[in-house]
Amino acid sequence: MAEYVLKFTKTGYSKYISHLDLMRVFARSFKIAALDIKYSQGYNPHPRMSFAQPLSLGYSSFAEYLEFETVSEHTEEELLAMLRPLLPEGIEILFIEPLDIGKKTLASETVAAEFVISFDTDATEEDLQKIMDGYVSQPEIIALKRMKKTKRLEETDIKDKIREISVSKPDQAVIRCVLDQGSGSNLSPEPLIQSFMKYADLDVPRWDVEVTRRRLFFTDRIQFQHIDNPL
Repeated sequence: MAEYVLKFTKTGYSKYISHLDLMRVFARSFKIAALDIKYSQGYNPHPRMSFAQPLSLGYSSFAEYLEFETVSEHTEEELLAMLRPLLPEGIEILFIEPLDIGKKTLASETVAAEFVISFDTDATEEDLQKIMDGYVSQPEIIALKRMKKTKRLEETDIKDKIREISVSKPDQAVIRCVLDQGSGSNLSPEPLIQSFMKYADLDVPRWDVEVTRRRLFFTDRIQFQHIDNPL
């Protein structure tokens, strides 16, 4: 048995592929490639694979990770040759490497993610910087956040889940942020977008805001961390 991690992009129209459909895309690709993927036991066997962190529908990404197991060992070149031609446009495999983290999973080792949020506005970069300075200087940043247990939207302070945040305007307004992601603490960009737009009094429809995940951050136990650099 061998374990691997596969890093891939999710761009263009592929950002509208849901999490469950993405699972089916890879399961189908493994099957067509005749890859000796390892299956779970029981009445309803399924491929032994999982994503590091689910991506919201409509988000683009340059840093998606899939871990999977095979019955026998393969080289990176063999796996790339098998799988790359079978994936839809926008889903591009960046690398495949052996993965050895014992009983841990990538999901349990994920701690944060870098996002880029872009939108059009008439505000100048100087105006946006003043707004951002005021936004982050608040003692609390209150936003509507969906609670994990109740699934209800509740007002909550998200400030301690924002690790880094900055704004610029090379063309569009661009917010770069690093947010908690993982089982211990998790913040979606959605509450941040909602609270920032409200604080800035910017009338920007949500459908005109683009979100891209640029990087995932893991614990030091992940051995491929050294080559996972921002694009």
